Amino acid sequence: MVANFSFHIEHIISQQHGGSDNLNNLAYACSHCNWKKGPNISTVLSENGPIIPLYNPRTSNWADHFALEGGVIQYKTSIGEGTIRLLEFNAIERILERIELIEAGIYP
Repeated sequence: MVANFSFHIEHIISQQHGGSDNLNNLAYACSHCNWKKGPNISTVLSENGPIIPLYNPRTSNWADHFALEGGVIQYKTSIGEGTIRLLEFNAIERILERIELIEAGIYP
C-alpha cells in the first residue's frame, strides 16, 4: 500500500460500540479517514432518511459499493454514498493524490 502518509489501525466497530481488538475487527485507515470515521458505524443521507451502515471491509467487497473514475471514487450503493460523504473520499487533495499515484502506476 502506498500513500504520502502513515496508516492507523482502525476498529471497524469501535470499542465504544462493543468492538474488539480481534484482527477481524481491525483495518488500516489513513489518518484522515480514521479521524472522520471516529466511532461511527453508520450515517444518514438525508435528514429524514434511513440509517445507512458504513462500508465494512471485512464483510463487503469494495467493487460492490465503489468505482474509481480517474481520481474520483464513485458510489454504487447507499453504503458507498454514505461512506464517501462521511469520510470525505473525494476532497480535492485526496483526488489529486490519487491521480498522482495512478499516473505513477502504483494505484489502485
